[in-house]
Amino acid sequence: MRSLAPRRRAVCAAVAALAVLAGAVLVGCTGGPSTAATSDLQTPVAATTLVSTVGTTTRTATVEQTITSRAPGSQVVAAPPPETPVPAPVDGSCPYLTDDEVADINGQRTGQTTVTDVQPHPICTFTRSDGGWLATVRFIAADTPQAAVAAVDQHVPIDGSDPASQPAGWSGGSTVLADRSVYAVAKGTIAVVAESNQLQTVKGRQMVVTAVARLGL
Repeated sequence: MRSLAPRRRAVCAAVAALAVLAGAVLVGCTGGPSTAATSDLQTPVAATTLVSTVGTTTRTATVEQTITSRAPGSQVVAAPPPETPVPAPVDGSCPYLTDDEVADINGQRTGQTTVTDVQPHPICTFTRSDGGWLATVRFIAADTPQAAVAAVDQHVPIDGSDPASQPAGWSGGSTVLADRSVYAVAKGTIAVVAESNQLQTVKGRQMVVTAVARLGL
């Protein structure tokens, strides 16, 4: 069984400095409520149902709102923000990943790419040449570093993922699901999530590294 200590230490480093959270502002979402985060008790708060739509696929997952660091007597609580409407995606070119880069990384020819105009950067969705979903990359803006960590953990919960630390200075996790792989990391108040139809998290990692470098983050 793999050790989750590196992942928990990474979360601890990102969250131990502050005591009060502001809700994460997901791409296309509004911020969740602020929650006090100092406690000697490690009691989870209520779980929240998350709805994630990628291309034409909608997935629902239930996650705990509690992110627990290994710092003695500390607990970080981040309520996932509610999903809100976003603009319809339109055909276009991704400003931080080219079709050729995505094709090389994932080993599949790309078809039509769509972008969804949200802040801080558009959501980019790539399809295969046959029209099927290939990959999606999105950036998340948060009010605090802790909220950015919470946004990452919505996609790759600490207890069900491997630690991730690329690009340099970013931290988060990666996991493989039944039909996709997910790679998500945060730095400061920004998080980035990459999903690929390939069941290898290195695909998402390579897309994130390329996108972050392109944007100079």
